[in-house]
Amino acid sequence: MSVIDELKGLEDRVAQRMTELRPLVDEYRELEQVAQRLGVTAPAPAPADSPAPRRRTRRRARSSAAATASAGTRARTNGRRDQLLAAVNARPGITVREIGAELGVDPTSLYRIVHRLEQDGALQKRGRELRPG
Repeated sequence: MSVIDELKGLEDRVAQRMTELRPLVDEYRELEQVAQRLGVTAPAPAPADSPAPRRRTRRRARSSAAATASAGTRARTNGRRDQLLAAVNARPGITVREIGAELGVDPTSLYRIVHRLEQDGALQKRGRELRPG
């Protein structure tokens, strides 16, 4: 077999693999858009020259994901946290359900942020009402 034949075979395998992966790439892009609408921080992609990360157990993966989401939420300046705080400051007594409707997101996705803001003293929750801290 000549070098040209080997290269042609390699080209064919690369093209075939790219065709196989296309639906996964499209799904990933759709998930990125949904995550952005929900205010979820996507994990940073691994550098191309580094080896793929090892798989973790479910417990460790959840802990890592929570830490990543927590750090990403605090680092963002225009994230859900800031939107939620702005809504509470603009309308003291607003409920999580009302904020969810204003932002166009499922209110259940906001409760974790509300809890964290309560812990940080940025807001107070009285019954269903949210007030500035």
